[in-house]
Amino acid sequence: MTTQAVATRDERGQPTLVNSNRTNINKDNWLGFVGDVVKFTGEVYFKSMLRIDGQFSGTVTSQDGTLIISTGAQVTKAVINVAVAKINGTVEGDILASKELVLGRTANVKGQVTSAALVVEEGAQLNGSCRRIKG
Repeated sequence: MTTQAVATRDERGQPTLVNSNRTNINKDNWLGFVGDVVKFTGEVYFKSMLRIDGQFSGTVTSQDGTLIISTGAQVTKAVINVAVAKINGTVEGDILASKELVLGRTANVKGQVTSAALVVEEGAQLNGSCRRIKG
C-alpha cells in the first residue's frame, strides 16, 4: 500500500484525518503518525512531533520538532532535517538534528549524521560519517 499525504481542513479550517474524522488538537501542536502498514513516499513538514512506524522514503523537515523512528520502521532515500531525532529503526540517508540525535539500541543508520549532540546506545549500528555542529 502506498499513500501520499495531503493535509486537509474542514469548513472551519480545522485539520482532518485521512478518514475525515476531526481532531481537537491545535494545528500548531499537531502530532503526526505513519503507521506500520503504510508505505509512504514524499516530503513531510511538521512542527511538533512525528512518529514513523512503517516505511517512508523521502524528506522530513521540522525546525523545532522531534522525529521518532520506531523499531521495525524503515526510512530510505532519507533527507532528515529536524531539531531532535530518536532513531530505533532503519534509516538510509542523511540526518541533520540541530539539537540532538539519539540512536537507540535497535537503530541501524547508514549515511551521514550531523548533530549538536549524539547519543549512541549499546547495540545501535552506525555505518557512515558523523559531524558535530554547535548547538
